[in-house]
Amino acid sequence: MHETPSGGLRMTANRKAVLDVLRRQGQPMTAEQIHTQACQAGRLGLSTTYRVLAQLTEHGLVLKNEGRDGFCYYQLNAHTHRHTLHCASCGAVVFVQECPLESLERKLAAQTGFRITGHSLSFTGICPACQKKQSKP
Repeated sequence: MHETPSGGLRMTANRKAVLDVLRRQGQPMTAEQIHTQACQAGRLGLSTTYRVLAQLTEHGLVLKNEGRDGFCYYQLNAHTHRHTLHCASCGAVVFVQECPLESLERKLAAQTGFRITGHSLSFTGICPACQKKQSKP
């Protein structure tokens, strides 16, 4: 199992386990969530999970975004960007379908001369299910 995924990294069992979890879930996950699921496929230490995520992020295979809840979220780099809503109560993640920043990005590029190569946007709040739980006496 030594094929090379895009990004130039050699495919190891640990990298494959982490990538498989992210592929299956299709949504941003914390390192701990990834670790829990990757361990079901075999032994993998938490520090190894973090090291693998750092390598995959460095090589552009995985995207890392910091949530306002203090956790970092990882997802496969589909070479398209997505914006998300994060529930601060239960951790649910909802994807925003359209990019509200494209016109701002073009405007900033024109004003500053920057060639903008990407951006990220994450909202944190309380999902409807958690709001219902909070409003119950």
